[in-house]
Amino acid sequence: MSRRNGQDRIVLATPSPVTHRTAEENLGLGYLAAYLRQEGYEVVVVDGWLQGIDVEALARRIVEARPALVGFACYRSNMMRAIEAMRLVRRAGARPVTVAGGYGPTFHAAEFLEAGFDAVVRGEGELPMRMLAQHVCTGTPSLERIPGLSFRDTDGTQRHNAEPAPKLPFAQLPHPHRDTLDLTIARRSLVHLQTARGCQATCTFCSIIAFERVGGGPNWRQRSIRDVADEVERLWEHGARYFKIIDDSLVEPPRDAAWCAELADEFEARGVSPRLRGSIRADRAEEDVVRELARAGFFSFSCGIENFSKSALRRMAKRATVEQNFAALDRFRAYGIYVQAGHILFDDRTTLAELEDNYAAMRRYSWTISKGIFTEMYAAAGTRFTRALTRRGGLQINQDALGNTRYDVLDPRVRCVYGALKRWQKEHAAVYDKAIDPLSAPKALDDAELALMHRLSVELRETDLDLFRLLLDAAVGPTATARLEEETRDLVEAEIARTATRYREFDTRVEEAYRKVGLVYDADSNPFLC
Repeated sequence: MSRRNGQDRIVLATPSPVTHRTAEENLGLGYLAAYLRQEGYEVVVVDGWLQGIDVEALARRIVEARPALVGFACYRSNMMRAIEAMRLVRRAGARPVTVAGGYGPTFHAAEFLEAGFDAVVRGEGELPMRMLAQHVCTGTPSLERIPGLSFRDTDGTQRHNAEPAPKLPFAQLPHPHRDTLDLTIARRSLVHLQTARGCQATCTFCSIIAFERVGGGPNWRQRSIRDVADEVERLWEHGARYFKIIDDSLVEPPRDAAWCAELADEFEARGVSPRLRGSIRADRAEEDVVRELARAGFFSFSCGIENFSKSALRRMAKRATVEQNFAALDRFRAYGIYVQAGHILFDDRTTLAELEDNYAAMRRYSWTISKGIFTEMYAAAGTRFTRALTRRGGLQINQDALGNTRYDVLDPRVRCVYGALKRWQKEHAAVYDKAIDPLSAPKALDDAELALMHRLSVELRETDLDLFRLLLDAAVGPTATARLEEETRDLVEAEIARTATRYREFDTRVEEAYRKVGLVYDADSNPFLC
């Protein structure tokens, strides 16, 4: 396709999200860039997060590129910055077609259109973006014929095409282009890699399944081991050593221990020894699976434990049992694998007995990586949890900044513990986020550096658990429910005052650790604690 005054030029951009995490590669932009370039389009990638640029600089780079089409990779957490960048581009006199895609636009298409975007892609973006680019260049196909597209008609009416955006087989997708690889390595962030899309679980709170259902077809699909190894080998030749497998769930059927062994064998045969981080369900973390994944190079996992109470797991529709959660964590530790244990302590129906179950297990596994003692289930758009709350009338009208609808914890005594722990978390969120970021983001650290940061995170965990115990004792004590809220509030404020010096000293030690390992923490304040 020949250039016609930039008519075939596309900018793919993402502004920094409002997040307590440090910058990571946006692999979705890499896939879109490769797919569109394969079709002959000129593509410029502007990653505001990795490049550390603000909205004004992002908008300037878009204007300077003089594109015909601008695609914004959006979440709820960078929605306002994307809107601001889009409006700055227009104020500068540029008039490219603007489109938003990703999880946020998929579930909140009307809001993005109302904010001024010309179009929204709902679901996976490769084919809709190619068709939209063709429309911008040639006028065909019509917008109504682009699957998964929402757009504003000439009279401003919103149109939402019913046909879903298709999920293309991996065989039809080129390897993602790595415009930001040097930046990723320089920041000591992990290079992102995708071996599969989707998840076969049905957890009530998860947006992944809701997103997969937008496009229809299978909820999980995979690449071949050979194709994955080809990509790793090429990236290895360009200096990449640490990789984050961004699959929502790494070991889904038909993957099993034999698949994990084949992956390890393939890396060994090619003479590459990547250090890998991934996400795995506890019910899939069997002994031979963990052993072979450790041999393949996995040093860290995110594992959605979520809860240590049987009744809570049942409400969440988790497939793993409490016993499987315990077994998975034991295996990870036996193989020296760091684990960020995803946890959801509160939902609307949490009981004191469930909190006791979780306290006991958290003490037992205090070595796991955690963002703090307080966690709650988010009522995100499109999830079974949100639909159930709506049916029960448990939703409040207001939403937080990330689009999660609020709800009440029903048990009044549990509600007191909820409020007190949330107050504690807000007080210490900055130091929590900074302390665990090198482990949860994670960063390309050697064994000694990982051990240093891990020791700090465990120390924080022990202090949290001490406070949790005090609150549980108060909640099950003789204090009348009407007075319990005041008692737990006073208890937390007293503990915050008592430990203030300890936390200031701890923050200093975290800063020293950052200097020692050569990292910089440049994230925002935690947006989830509203």
